[in-house]
Amino acid sequence: VLKMRSLVLISHKVFFKPNARNTLFSKVLNRGGKSILSCTLSISANDRQIFDNYRVQIRTKSTTATITPVDTVSSSESTNALPSFIESKGQHIDLTLFQYQICPFCNIVKALLDHSKQPYNLIEVNPLTKSELKPWSGNYRKVPIAKFHGIQVNGSEEIVKAILEQPSVIENLTNDQWSKSSSNNSSKMTLETFSNSENAKQWMAYARNDLASLLYPNICRTLGDSYDAFGYVNTVGNNEFSTMQKMGIRTIGSVAMYIAASKIKKKLNITDEVSALEESIKKWERDGLQNNLFASGCDVPDMGDIAVFGVIRSVEGLAAHDKIIRRGGAIEDWYQRMGETLA
Repeated sequence: VLKMRSLVLISHKVFFKPNARNTLFSKVLNRGGKSILSCTLSISANDRQIFDNYRVQIRTKSTTATITPVDTVSSSESTNALPSFIESKGQHIDLTLFQYQICPFCNIVKALLDHSKQPYNLIEVNPLTKSELKPWSGNYRKVPIAKFHGIQVNGSEEIVKAILEQPSVIENLTNDQWSKSSSNNSSKMTLETFSNSENAKQWMAYARNDLASLLYPNICRTLGDSYDAFGYVNTVGNNEFSTMQKMGIRTIGSVAMYIAASKIKKKLNITDEVSALEESIKKWERDGLQNNLFASGCDVPDMGDIAVFGVIRSVEGLAAHDKIIRRGGAIEDWYQRMGETLA
């Protein structure tokens, strides 16, 4: 429990090292010799093994603060770390995700949130102005960015790690998703194997580095294809963008994406993007799924499955998506199972 009283406060870090159980620790922050904040940290006996070293970080002008273990965050990376214990057991995380709807990395995060049955807020970012990010994100202008209880976490990999540290996510996966599975194989699924097994890491890397890179040249083969891909701006909400903004995003964005896709093809030495994507999907079916229900080898998916699903789902409604899924084979059945699992 963190109790505070403050009217004006600045970003500040304080370190505590508890030396007894059930002990109350207090620290007064000073600015120019004047006390501006009082923090009280109460540690229970059950939490003592978890909370050994602490950082109390005050980040806003409101009376809010966060507590994070000192050994999990460096001073230079404090905005990329999330205290898993800011959330009480049984409560859902307070998460807002800033995204582009067709961003494969954003969709990896959303797939995990859907799988773990976590509610979240979505903010569509204007890819031309990024005005939704500029007031608060510092020098970081990429998506996805997440705010957990107001704390900024950058990039899909860091966001996924932070999500998997949340008590409500852990509780849902272990007590709901895996315990209700009908196969004995599900007993092999643990939090460790879910995201840190060699298999899961291999296919997470495949999703991010291989599959996602191949999607861009396939959805932007021509300027017309690229224009169609940016049609998502008309479906992201009633008041996300004005009519003029939508026209600008779709026109300028499609040209920029087409040029970027051409650079990706050159960088990856791709001469036929359609064939390259086809071969990549065959690799997923052959080496990933291996005639199993999921690439995890269990009857429940792991983060490898979720990452690949998220990347493919990012282009739903486009011709490239239909070519991947409607080709038949193992991927179509797997994709349907994943959709049912995440529903």
